[in-house]
Amino acid sequence: MPSRLRQAFASFPVTCGLLTLIGAVFLAETLAGGSENSMVLARLGANFRPLVVEHGQWWRLVTSTLLHIGLVHLLVNGWALWQLGRLGEITFGRATTLALFVFTGVAGSVVTLATVKLSAGASGALFGLEGALVSFFLRHRDRLTPAGKSLLRQLLVWSGLMVVFSFAVPGIDVLGHLGGFGAGLAVGWAIPPRVTEESGQLARGAAALAAIAIVASLALALISDLPL
Repeated sequence: MPSRLRQAFASFPVTCGLLTLIGAVFLAETLAGGSENSMVLARLGANFRPLVVEHGQWWRLVTSTLLHIGLVHLLVNGWALWQLGRLGEITFGRATTLALFVFTGVAGSVVTLATVKLSAGASGALFGLEGALVSFFLRHRDRLTPAGKSLLRQLLVWSGLMVVFSFAVPGIDVLGHLGGFGAGLAVGWAIPPRVTEESGQLARGAAALAAIAIVASLALALISDLPL
């Protein structure tokens, strides 16, 4: 492994680990018949209300956040994860960032169940990380340095632009974006400004549950069959 890549993994293990996992899942999509093939997406764990609600395949709420529809979708979300994930690890720590990614991604997937369409992508989780950063910085803005206040302004502008973009472009999972963003806003507001022993244990516990959810959901996706 090149030294620069090793350094990235050492500095931002959650972000790099999620990017690696998403890349591996995309490769699996490609080998299975194509990332834009709806049957492939459904087989590998895309979110779809009849399968989730009527057939009890709740693991799709997690696996759908790791799937992507086409290379452009993968690259855009991968770039956003690289930016937001690293900022999350710096701001909240590794454990909280992983827990936020999974929790807000699932929240976005749950809100998407209000529609009957196949959906996939990490966008809900990415909006969740964005929302958590915005609300955390807003609540503790009196502690921010000038650089931190500048970053908050950038996050607010970027969040506004992305919400407008979500409504303006056809085919985007608006509900998933809003669900993830809302969940992130709520959790980010509750995160303490400094890690205490109690909050650190809570974050590590939440991260462990998030990791278990990912592993278990991927395992179920591999062994489950599509209902006829």
